Amino acid sequence: MSVHQKIATTERKIKAAFIYLVNEKGLSHITVKDITKAANINRSTFYKHFIDKPHLVDHYEKQFFEHVNKMLKVENTNQICEQSIEEIQLQLYSKINKIIEYIYDELELAKALIGPNGDPYFEEKIKELLRNILNSDIELIKGNINVKNYIPEDYAHEVVISELISVIKLWLTKANPEPPQKISEIIIKTRYLSPHELLGFDNSIPFEDQLATADHENE
Repeated sequence: MSVHQKIATTERKIKAAFIYLVNEKGLSHITVKDITKAANINRSTFYKHFIDKPHLVDHYEKQFFEHVNKMLKVENTNQICEQSIEEIQLQLYSKINKIIEYIYDELELAKALIGPNGDPYFEEKIKELLRNILNSDIELIKGNINVKNYIPEDYAHEVVISELISVIKLWLTKANPEPPQKISEIIIKTRYLSPHELLGFDNSIPFEDQLATADHENE
């Protein structure tokens, strides 16, 4: 086995051990000793790859954001100045889909880091990433239509970002998560459907009439 292969094998062992331990004990409770024992490696071997546990966590999270930002940079390079609202919406879908696809590729690690036993700061970093994407597309849309602020902008942005994170977290809790394209479609639909429509009510019929019909059917 070559040196490169040995390094790759060791890093896979460390990663698998890390994911297992985060799920079992929680990130804040695991130690380097726990990781080396679960990975069946010496502590000296671990320290050849990482300085300590925070360095290990930072490595995985940086890897995630560097990869996503690289993909988004390509998207932004291909962006044209004059775009219709429909084109901007498609561009937003493409960006979110790329993020979801990468999360799917690193599914077990993402589940561990964003889960209840993971790193709460990782979720905040993802929220910041989504906020930046949303803001850039909103600026493009503002140049095409008049925007009405029904609620203060900071609250509106927080509602949208929190909803996106909630959908992603629910997706990651599933034993058999939907494929990336499906979850991306769900996320985009939440942006353009009212709460009533999301819950299955027909917007062409007054909401009060739909509730009355539902009550009557349940009698």
